[in-house]
Amino acid sequence: MTLAPIRLAGSVLSLLAGSWASFVAYYGTNSVSPCLPFSTCIVELQGEMQGALFIVGAVLALDALVSFAGIRVSFIVGSVLSTVILAIIAFQWATYSDTDAIAAIVLSLLAVVADVVASRPARALSEQSNPMNLPVFG
Repeated sequence: MTLAPIRLAGSVLSLLAGSWASFVAYYGTNSVSPCLPFSTCIVELQGEMQGALFIVGAVLALDALVSFAGIRVSFIVGSVLSTVILAIIAFQWATYSDTDAIAAIVLSLLAVVADVVASRPARALSEQSNPMNLPVFG
């Protein structure tokens, strides 16, 4: 089964937005993270909002992987998670560098738009293009 171009774009943008949000939350303002990979110290060391951004970003990246299968609900969930990322970044703007925050905002906005459009159901055939609507001669 092939994905429609907008669904493919929504999946890719959500994967990028989730990965970037997790990266920004993990490294914060430092170039080197003080936490070991896959540890819980990010929540304890850098605050609850940064830990929430990391978790929401990781869940969005996983949701994007599911959306490659074409499941319509995953696009709706992706849109909601991208909106949460937007809210967290906007709430903690001063915590991150401007380029990291702007990149997260742009990726999340693009992911929200693409996921909302991709979550719409596919159009059915119109009556004129329906192959069962053949002209009758005779």
